[in-house]
Parts: sequence; structure tokens; C-alpha cells
Amino acid sequence: MAANSSNALKHWARIIQRWPVDKVRPEPVSFQTIMRRRVERLTNPVLATEAGKTPSSEAPVETQPPPTLNEQKEMGQVNALYSLLENRYATAYPMPETMRYPASRKTHYDDLLKELELRDRGADGSHSCNGLRVGSV
Repeated sequence: MAANSSNALKHWARIIQRWPVDKVRPEPVSFQTIMRRRVERLTNPVLATEAGKTPSSEAPVETQPPPTLNEQKEMGQVNALYSLLENRYATAYPMPETMRYPASRKTHYDDLLKELELRDRGADGSHSCNGLRVGSV
């Protein structure tokens, strides 16, 4: 089967590479990890079949056939992800400043970003985030 040369799979690989890393989400449940597993199951039916198996001590579970690559469906999903990646909706429907900077705490979202940056820098020991009020109201 020519699944490995599929246009949809090439686009999936490009999206996974370009998708921004979510600093809040742990690696095992990141977008990139989940999508890589999904693409692996599409390209290797053996992996999909093994994922549905249960240990012999448990009651047998009805297994579904391995997923097949539906090029048209995959391209629809790829197009939707490209629209998010390219901020098409943010451009078409700009967010009002009052939402980005709420009157009750104008710097709330900027403070969250600073906390994440400090946490990332603190991981390698170069900076400390002591005294930072994380999640304070």
C-alpha cells in the first residue's frame, strides 16, 4: 500500500513539526505525542491491532479492525489544523482588548506567561522563581 507516500501523512508530519509546544501540558499527553501515535497506527496496522489487545487473564474485549487511511478525511483534518496553526480565525475574528486585558486584572495573562517562562528557566538552574505568587487571586 502506498500509505507511506500519502499527501495527508506528509502534511501530518509537517503539522506535528510546526505545532507549538504547550508548556503546561506534560510530554506524554502533548499534541505532538498523541498525533505521532495516531499516525503510527494509521501507517502500521499491527500497532493498532496490538493496542486493542488485552492480557489473557482478563475477559476478551471486542476488538475493532485496525484503522485505514481515508485520504479525504485526513486532508479535512489537516486543513482544520492548518487553519489553527496559521491563526486564520484570530485574523478573521480579532479578540477585543477587553478580553485580553480584563478590567479586574489587566496583567493576568501576561503574568501567567511570565510564570511559565520563569519555570522553564528555573528547570536548568539558571534562574529561580522563589517568591513568585503562582495562581494567586
